[in-house]
Amino acid sequence: MQIELFKRLTDGLLGIYGDLLISIVLYGSVARGTQQADSDIDIAVLVKKGLTKEMKDKMSELIVDLELEFDQVLSVLHIDYDKFRKWEDTMPFYINVKKEGVVLWQAA
Repeated sequence: MQIELFKRLTDGLLGIYGDLLISIVLYGSVARGTQQADSDIDIAVLVKKGLTKEMKDKMSELIVDLELEFDQVLSVLHIDYDKFRKWEDTMPFYINVKKEGVVLWQAA
């Protein structure tokens, strides 16, 4: 079930963000394999600058639709790719995403 959820999320984000999308990373308890039945699914979406309000609104709609369809809570966080690269070895949260994250999709 999670594989289908991740596929639909990836396809949806690619459709919304196109070339602005750098990568989609699963992190947190699901990535570590320590999730509980009621755990949320933590997703970091690394993007280039230039997101519009319309893109963000479409992403919110996508997340709600997927949450309802799959009966899962998704915690999706946009991260500016340039900021991530700058702070990935300094900020504890970014270090954690880099260390434990599972890349679901990455631009070629």
